Amino acid sequence: MTYPEAHGPRRPAGWRARIGTAVLLATAVVGAAPAAAQVGPRATSTITVDFSAVQRQIPATLFGQNLQTIERGEGVVKVDGEYDTEILELLNEAKITTLRYPGGTAADYFHWWQALGPRSARPPQSSGYLDEFYRPDVGPDEFIELSTALRAVPFLTANTGTGSADEAAALAAFFNSKGFPVVYWEVGNEIYFEGIGPNGLQGLPPDVYAGKVIDYASAIRAEAPYAKIFAAAVIGPEEDDSFWNAVVLGLAGPFVDGISVHNAYFPLYGYLPDGSIPSDHYLYNAMLASTKAVEASMAVLESQLERLGKLIPIFVTEYDGIFFPDEEYEDPEITLRRNPTLACALFNASVLHIMMRHDRVLGAHHMSLAGGKYGSLVGIDGDAHYRNPQFYVHREYAREAGNLVTRATVDSEDALFGSGPIALLSGQTGVPMLDALATRAPGGGAYTLFVVNRSLTHTVDATVELEVPTGLRGTVSVLDGPYPGSRNDADNPLRVALVTEDFDATGSFSHSFAPHSLTIFRWTREQGVRATGGRVP
Repeated sequence: MTYPEAHGPRRPAGWRARIGTAVLLATAVVGAAPAAAQVGPRATSTITVDFSAVQRQIPATLFGQNLQTIERGEGVVKVDGEYDTEILELLNEAKITTLRYPGGTAADYFHWWQALGPRSARPPQSSGYLDEFYRPDVGPDEFIELSTALRAVPFLTANTGTGSADEAAALAAFFNSKGFPVVYWEVGNEIYFEGIGPNGLQGLPPDVYAGKVIDYASAIRAEAPYAKIFAAAVIGPEEDDSFWNAVVLGLAGPFVDGISVHNAYFPLYGYLPDGSIPSDHYLYNAMLASTKAVEASMAVLESQLERLGKLIPIFVTEYDGIFFPDEEYEDPEITLRRNPTLACALFNASVLHIMMRHDRVLGAHHMSLAGGKYGSLVGIDGDAHYRNPQFYVHREYAREAGNLVTRATVDSEDALFGSGPIALLSGQTGVPMLDALATRAPGGGAYTLFVVNRSLTHTVDATVELEVPTGLRGTVSVLDGPYPGSRNDADNPLRVALVTEDFDATGSFSHSFAPHSLTIFRWTREQGVRATGGRVP
């Protein structure tokens, strides 16, 4: 069964009624429902929005997902070989715009021609992990069917680890023969990790990889002249340059149309530099604070591209608030339970803000579609399917495809927080609790303000300064939960769900943003009503 979404008067009682009273300034009126009493520490901020100051148009390709060939497409294909139609219905609701295939690690072990024909006759392939094999139930034909069913633009990761340029070219020809031309191609997955890993794959130095990029780009374009080739780039969270990028783009630059990066995975390893495991609160706080490092690394990457004279787009082909299991330090079951949580979904929301703000970011793929291993959109428990917190984040932001990012600034005043170090990142300081993004439709008629409160402890009392035309219907939606590690399951599928209520303000107002929450204000033109007033469309 599929569980419904909490909405309006159907919301549970108690904590979920926390959508606060919006006390409006000047002549504005009160919006939303009466607030439950807020407890705990408080801070203050000011958010200033100018819907007339356009910064960029939001590419539709920002709202992609990874479709992995392993684990039956992470549950999209059932054990009996049929597609799980309930999962597909939910994924259609999520508005996925592009699918990256055949995955992450497995992509550099995937031989597409062995994943054709009857599934029972397909030979096992390596997942990329030592002594781990799977049957490729999601082959190229299934990729075509799923991309078509979801109306998603295909994005291919060519096998650079154990494959060849000729194999990639033959795959391009296969897709052409099916009337399914693939434009976006990525040359390998994380091939920049040098040395021989525990999976036996040998990483490449940048000059050798650059040679492969040239070979693959030439071979793929021989079959698909329209192909856009993305080379793997890398930037550390606290680096101010990348030798790898300089070498690869210096040698293969004329052959590539863009770069792909994985710079928005945190905390990744949920332990301290000394290997000890801190509290979940410590880890979630470090993860949300790490969005400051993600934003800094994106700025460094864009600056490097400018210095190199490579004004090319960026695809973030994997991102997620994620805890990767390492049984040397912790029971993997404990680690994985942290993934489909509210805190991880809020990390994703803040990362989407970052990618929308940066002009060079053309597209992105969130890591997981379905299942229980990572922060998937859809949770699966036996026959039950439910929306994970990540689902709501993806769906709500995907509604903004094609809209315009406008100016939104946050004066944090005393609303700042910090974090301690984790395995791959030093402690962060001076992180604004509130992260705001404002958008509007190109022709007016729809205006949105997203606000993430990244603090796990503080309610932020904020003055919101903005102006929208009159004659619009306003709503306020809140995604939050009892605690940062809140997650949905078959017994409680709506523990974390989006709650939407009417909101009457069209001018400046005050609002209390609950800890660990996403708040979305939307103003839309009602049919038959012409918006008036204001200085924006």
